[in-house]
Amino acid sequence: MVVKNNALIVGCGNMGAALAAGYARAHPDARVLAVDADPARARALLPAASPVAVCASPAELAGFRPDLVVLALKPQLLGEALAAYRPLCAGALVVSIAAGSALSRLRELLGGHRRLARAMPNLAVAAGAGMTTLYGPGLDAADAALCEALFAAVGDAAWVDDEAQIDAATAVAGSGPAYFFALVEQLAAAGAAAGLPPALAERLARRTCIGAAALLAADTRAAGALKAAVCSPRGTTEAGLAALEGGGLAPAVAAAVAAAHRRAHELAAA
Repeated sequence: MVVKNNALIVGCGNMGAALAAGYARAHPDARVLAVDADPARARALLPAASPVAVCASPAELAGFRPDLVVLALKPQLLGEALAAYRPLCAGALVVSIAAGSALSRLRELLGGHRRLARAMPNLAVAAGAGMTTLYGPGLDAADAALCEALFAAVGDAAWVDDEAQIDAATAVAGSGPAYFFALVEQLAAAGAAAGLPPALAERLARRTCIGAAALLAADTRAAGALKAAVCSPRGTTEAGLAALEGGGLAPAVAAAVAAAHRRAHELAAA
């Protein structure tokens, strides 16, 4: 028997649209609806052939009973918005991707609803290569599997046992793509400074980092072992790494993660 697990995505911005489109693609028998205050913008973010239907308000969802509700709203909008969605959430697994919003607050806003999970995906879900951290104490096996299926449709997912670890995961995986893009940006700038045409330097930096990421995906060795495999004794890579790591790469990355972690705590306390 096919289990449809119809889904409602509340908020269809970049992340919501990626989740809606990915889930609909992976589960063609499911009905997937999205609600967004700007339906035209939301539709533009969805693939042209996506079966996801977009509504402007929950009032347009009469008769729809979702099995899965994804809260893809900004944290500051949850309090105002969720009262209107309580009836729709009553029989569903509710998954929130709102940064810093604890399960206790979500449960209060939803009138004591128990089938709740938090998720922290990253922007790479838009390319089907996201990394999502999940937290959902007390979920039964079916709800946990449904939560995993949502994020497996757009990449990989891992559970944490402590809600506080969501903030640490946000600092690594949630913010991590920006750190990676910053490296690509600086690598391209350095190539141009070394005499390459800027467009070529940009192309080399992009394709080199894309290829390195593909190697990480295809090779089970640790990143340190792959790094060593690129190096020849007393060669160019060894010289470059000595300058990069000796110049403070490790403390710079540690500082970035620590600052993002602190900010996640601040958002949670706000």
